[in-house]
Amino acid sequence: MVGHFQSILESEGIRTEVRNEGGSSLAGEVPFTQVFPELWVIEPEDTERAKQLIETYLAEDSRSSATLKPWTCPNCAETVTAELAECWNCGTPFPTP
Repeated sequence: MVGHFQSILESEGIRTEVRNEGGSSLAGEVPFTQVFPELWVIEPEDTERAKQLIETYLAEDSRSSATLKPWTCPNCAETVTAELAECWNCGTPFPTP
């Protein structure tokens, strides 16, 4: 997710840096709060705009997820959540009209 947010911000001209990207390999050896990946905005004057862009993305993503409906796999008849592009049970792709 951090990489996706980085792409969103950098596509808008906001320079960023990801820190602790490989930190999960240290889990258990250091406090968990120190191994989470972090996205840093390089220029302080870009911080508010960066927050706004991420908040807008999350709000739009939440709205689009709310309108998606589960689908039934045509191969095995399992109910598949809307976010998945293929059946979790048998791997059949989402049917295209």
